[in-house]
Amino acid sequence: MRIFTRFLSLGAAAFAVLLASCETAKVSPGGPYHVTAYKPTDPSKVRVEVSLSKQNVYVMEGDRSLMAVACSVGIPSKPTPRGSFTIYRKEEDKRSGSYGFRVQGDRVVPAEAGSNVPGRYVGYPMGFWCEFAPAYGFHQGFVHPTPRTHGCIR
Repeated sequence: MRIFTRFLSLGAAAFAVLLASCETAKVSPGGPYHVTAYKPTDPSKVRVEVSLSKQNVYVMEGDRSLMAVACSVGIPSKPTPRGSFTIYRKEEDKRSGSYGFRVQGDRVVPAEAGSNVPGRYVGYPMGFWCEFAPAYGFHQGFVHPTPRTHGCIR
């Protein structure tokens, strides 16, 4: 019995030492995000390029970079369209017509617009929407280091 008690005490002590060395990862609280941007000399020559592989947006005037910034792009099953596009619609306070949630009294339930989930549909906010293809656009939102959108660029 005495050996068992010592063994149990030693095991508990070893477990406590190992547990004390465990630490949860610290999550950055975020903060200001500053991007250097330069004013164009000829606004008619400004274009925007997106690298889907690097997840970067480049605002260019000829060969001169006016701004470069990280972005989120579409997941493999819902990729961001490739090609040359022109922004044809802008909306400052747009909400998604497809992705959002349902309000059920005091409850909020994630749901797509066409789902059978009861409640009033509210689309996710997509501020400063700039549409470049039907249902695809640049818009405000959190930037993730991996593809995360349904095809839009944020």
